[in-house]
Amino acid sequence: MAATRSIDVVIVDDEKFVRGALRTYLSQAPDVAVVAEGANGAEAVSLAHEHQPDVMLIDIQMPVMDGIAAIRRIVAELPDIRILVVTGHISDVYLKAALIAGASGYVVKDAEPERIVAAVRQVNAGDCPIDPAVTHLLVADVRNSLPGKSQRPDMELSDREEEVLRLLCEGLSNTEIASALFLSESTVKYHLVRLGRKFQARDRLQLVITALRTGVIV
Repeated sequence: MAATRSIDVVIVDDEKFVRGALRTYLSQAPDVAVVAEGANGAEAVSLAHEHQPDVMLIDIQMPVMDGIAAIRRIVAELPDIRILVVTGHISDVYLKAALIAGASGYVVKDAEPERIVAAVRQVNAGDCPIDPAVTHLLVADVRNSLPGKSQRPDMELSDREEEVLRLLCEGLSNTEIASALFLSESTVKYHLVRLGRKFQARDRLQLVITALRTGVIV
């Protein structure tokens, strides 16, 4: 049986001890390989071209070139690289800036190591993991931006689909949703695919925002 290809990762953070901690977390995952580290945004761009990793972990506030500018460059020049923002900022402003720049996910530095490893796997698989601490801010921002009380659209959702959607809006991953509802991950993915089609959402984040804007989840 052929060995499973590892997820090649580059870590970029201006704090050496943070890079070390992230490297330690990821080195314990058998399917993840840290191939390089950098200390600023300019190095992030250079390392992206040199190693062309699957996933890059990038901080936001760094010298020489900040993380947002680096993400924008990398996504424009190497669109196949998935970028996970790992930052100390619990801010919807930074979250939106990172997503607009092209980041694929956003977690805070004090998240449990298991969550950070899971987020790497999720962005590599095409998901958009957002730390629950920041998801709540994003949800509040979307709700506050609504022009008035939303009317629930005439859309048929099963009870299970509503449960899955509500937990998704709370920032839970597929694994966490499956555990909370006593379902398999494949069943959760099935419901999310159906929800995506019903809401015409490209990804998880758009599904969350659309559900809130239409008043399906309040």
